[in-house]
Formats: sequence, structure tokens, C-alpha cells
Amino acid sequence: MEDQQESTIWLISFTDVMALMLTFFVLLFAMSHPREDEWDQFTDKVQESFNKFYGQTLNRGQQDAVNIEKINLSRALDLNYLRAILEDLIEKDSTLKMVKLINQKEGLIISLPQEMLFETGQADVKGEANRALFTLANTLSRIKNRVEVVGHTDPRPITSGRYDSNWHLSLARAANVAAVLENVGYDKPIIIRGQAAGRYLDLPNTIGEVERLDLSRRVDIIIMEDDGNRIKLFDIN
Repeated sequence: MEDQQESTIWLISFTDVMALMLTFFVLLFAMSHPREDEWDQFTDKVQESFNKFYGQTLNRGQQDAVNIEKINLSRALDLNYLRAILEDLIEKDSTLKMVKLINQKEGLIISLPQEMLFETGQADVKGEANRALFTLANTLSRIKNRVEVVGHTDPRPITSGRYDSNWHLSLARAANVAAVLENVGYDKPIIIRGQAAGRYLDLPNTIGEVERLDLSRRVDIIIMEDDGNRIKLFDIN
């Protein structure tokens, strides 16, 4: 037992020496003054290596409320976020009180009824509707999402007037709404389509016929998920 203690007693002195050396080097480091330029180069290299693998550091600032004024993106905006913006806009602006927002597979639909935009059987946009379209154009011009304008009519055939068919009327209405959006500030490409009564059967059967006819006479502004630069032509699973 005594021989085992004698064989390891040197470790005590060795540990003391190592502790003293460590203390000595710590004191030297604490009293040293590294050159500022060399230290800056060292920290820059460390940050550069970190960013290479983990990306730039983002500072967390104060969280903003939903506000279209703060949007300046180079990609398409999330449609749920856009809907929140538009709902707030509709609530505050009386000219948009007749606007309906609908989420569908093809995108977020801003539905504008005939009563808001046109006289019966006409495609010329009412003067009072220009302010509402100006507000919408101001909002849409701040996002990159692809936009389509689609005209709809009820299924009753046209028997007189300027337009030969419901399709001609729906296309003229879509074109005129798109023209107003461009005239009041929207400067991105707009796809226009006329569907006449092609979506009439999509309306719910639970509502009365008069309401179905009213809902079918409208112009939809469809906000797509993409920005138009990468349109998916085929969806193959």
C-alpha cells in the first residue's frame, strides 16, 4: 500500500506546476494588448467562415403590424399574409365595402360585383369605381405576384345591345378593369380572360336563383402564388 502511494505522489507536484503555468499564461494574456488591425482581420475571417455555412446574421427588431407600406419584396408574397392586408384595407376604406375575398386553389380572388363597377349590360367602368380600383392598384403594385383579371356574366343570353354574347361582354369588362388598374398606377403585366357564365355552376346550390345571378355578374382579380417568372406548366406527381 505504501509502495503504491509513493509511486503516485509525484502527481501532486506535477498538478501544482501545471496549475501555476496555466495561471501564468492567463495573466500574460490578460495583460497583453493585441494589435487592433490584426484582431480585426481575425474577427472578419471568423465571421466570413460563419456566414459561409450559416448565412448572414439577422437582427431581430420590433415586430410590425400588417402594413402594405412596409412591403418591398423581389418574390411573390404569401397569399395568407396578403389576405390579412386586404381585409384590413377593406375594413378601413368605404369604397371597398362590396369587395369579397375568396381563397381558392388557383389563388386569392378579389371579387368585384357588377353593381360596384358597371351599369347593367355595359362594360364601361363607373366613375365612382375608379377610386376603389386606385386603392387596389396601389396595394397590388407593391407585390410581385402574377395577376389575372377575369370577367363573368350570368347565363342568360344577350338579345340586344353593344355586345354579341356574354363572352364578349365578360372579356370587355375584364379588359376595362385591367385598363383602369394600369391607368391608376399598376405597371406590371395583367392577363385578362372572359369566362361569361362558365363558372355559374360553381356557385352554391343553397342560395336562391336571384342571388346566384347577382353573384355571377362580377369581375375577379386573381392573385397567383407565383411571380410569373416560373409558371408550372405540368403538375406530375
